[in-house]
Amino acid sequence: MCGKMMVTNKGMAEAMATEREVAKAAGMVPDEQKHEPRSKGITTARKKKPKELAVITECCTGCSGSPACVEYCPVEDCMFWVPDEDHPPFGRIQIDPILCIGCKKCVSKGPDGCFLDGCPWDAIVMVDIADVENVVGAMTY
Repeated sequence: MCGKMMVTNKGMAEAMATEREVAKAAGMVPDEQKHEPRSKGITTARKKKPKELAVITECCTGCSGSPACVEYCPVEDCMFWVPDEDHPPFGRIQIDPILCIGCKKCVSKGPDGCFLDGCPWDAIVMVDIADVENVVGAMTY
C-alpha cells in the first residue's frame, strides 16, 4: 500500500541514529552508501530547522534509474540512488534527513492538489519534523 513511510523502518532508524553521532553538517548517510544519480546544488549546512522533511514512501520505483525528483532537489547529495541488492539493477531514491531543507521541490503536488514537477508517482510525502524525530531522535541543525 502506497503511503507507508520508510522512516518507520526499524533498521533504517537504527542506522540513522548511529550515523547521527558521526555526521553533523555532512548528513546522516555516509557517502559510500549514496549512489548516482545524486542531487546537485548547495553544499552549505541548513541555517534553520525545517518544519517538514521529505520522506520517500514504498511507492518509489526509482523511475527506472532516471528519477525525476532528484533533478529538482537544490541540495547537494540530499537525494540519492540506493540499489536494490535483491533485485539488481533496480533501486529507489532515498533522502538524507539532515540535508533536507523541506523546500518541497521534489514532491508533485502543489496547492489544491495541482500537479507540479517532481515525483510522478506521489512517492514523496512531507512529514512534520517532530514525527521524524520521534523515530530517529533529535537531529542536528
